[in-house]
Amino acid sequence: MDSLCTNKTLSTTCYAASAGTYNNSESTSAISLNTTSWQTFYWGVQGGSIEGVIADQVNIGPVVPNVSFTGIYQTYQTYPNGQDYPVSVGNLALGAPKLKDEVSNLTLNMIASSLYSSGDIPSYSYGMHIGSANAAIPGSLVLGGYDQSRILGDVSAQSVSLNEYSSGNLQISLKDIGLGVATGGSPFSFTSKNGLFLQSSGAVVPKTVAIDPTKPYLYLPEATCNAITSSFPVFFDEGLGLYIWDTSNGDYDRITSSATYLSFVFNQNGINNQNITIKVPLSLLALTLQAPLVNQNATYFPCFHSTDTPVLGRPFLQAAFVGVNWFEGDNTGTWFLAQAPGPGAASANITTINIDDSTLSGSSRSWEHSWAGFWHPLAESSSSNSTTGNSTGPGADSSGLSTGAKAGIGVGVSVAGLILIALVVWIVMLRRRRKNAPPDSPVEERTSVIKRVVELPGRDKDGPAKELYTQGNNVHPREIMGSQEPPRYELD
Repeated sequence: MDSLCTNKTLSTTCYAASAGTYNNSESTSAISLNTTSWQTFYWGVQGGSIEGVIADQVNIGPVVPNVSFTGIYQTYQTYPNGQDYPVSVGNLALGAPKLKDEVSNLTLNMIASSLYSSGDIPSYSYGMHIGSANAAIPGSLVLGGYDQSRILGDVSAQSVSLNEYSSGNLQISLKDIGLGVATGGSPFSFTSKNGLFLQSSGAVVPKTVAIDPTKPYLYLPEATCNAITSSFPVFFDEGLGLYIWDTSNGDYDRITSSATYLSFVFNQNGINNQNITIKVPLSLLALTLQAPLVNQNATYFPCFHSTDTPVLGRPFLQAAFVGVNWFEGDNTGTWFLAQAPGPGAASANITTINIDDSTLSGSSRSWEHSWAGFWHPLAESSSSNSTTGNSTGPGADSSGLSTGAKAGIGVGVSVAGLILIALVVWIVMLRRRRKNAPPDSPVEERTSVIKRVVELPGRDKDGPAKELYTQGNNVHPREIMGSQEPPRYELD
């Protein structure tokens, strides 16, 4: 909300203004509901906020009336050093197990479900690949379908969580994490290493993890982060809780420019004896830390210590495709995970997700081929050896950071950061309000219903839904594309 920029306590610069803020007083169609007092709120880290529910119409080609927003009037986030920092971007919701949001006896819409109900997209679904600015991989977001070129190889399909406190979450069992080299020599003393998903006990134990594009880091056990970074020229910044790359160390360039990758091994389709592996090039994990978190840009590796359910945020989704089919919005849903391509992706092939689809088909193109023009493989002789190694446990190099730290990367299209308003995912908001609202905060209970609301007149339709931001009446799902050279932002 615009009110964020009136508070100069944390910073004289309003970082949210660069991303875009919202002023409900300038809208003739906005309805503002109850506003809370300060309460706990989770961004990249825990913080606090004053928020309120707002209903307004949204024009994204089709006009969606009565959209449910959570307006953030004031907010902050607190890093491990105890310092409070401003927040620069908000979250965009792409759906929930239900179709509607009911607040204070008002039935409100969510964008994707309303577009489906009004016939503007063929199903209550989406497909997304966040992409990478530095690697020139434009982001892709398709409502009502997906870009088949953003799926390489197998697809894992599993039910979305319907647990009361995690309903709508994208959860999957993570079996292990490894390091590898796709082609050429290795900058490490090994060509591959597995057993990095270490728990505090020192054992590798499969765990349920959440895939969450609203989170800026990889939230993993401390032992896991230390095991992964033990071969990197990094040091741990205790104040920020992040690993800082030493870009002056020659190994930094060798690691981040060669064909090295971090691999994540998951249960495929929820079946214990089937695996799907997602590979994230290490070149995508040299990210830029910017103000307000630091005074001078620094390059960091986005592993953040966590003792809660592990979460794989936007850094992971630079190299992974996710999609969801919410079906009829009848408290169910199937979500999809697959390997996404590098900068050599094929031309877009926009494909409809039908209402009852529980599987998606991908491209047969090679992941290695999609990265071939971007990597600079090392000579084979540069490898110290070619044996496969296992993790030797936690530990990290303590190299200093160069004052001339190179700029890393941000997300090409930050689906999580369009405006500083959190579009409501029904059950998540209900859960957070139940758990975190102060006793003296008048917070309305929400229940989901399937009920008609008065909508603005729709457009004439003569087929499946049409692309957002495109003209014409042929209504197939089409991609909302990022530019070929998207702007670079911090993964915040």
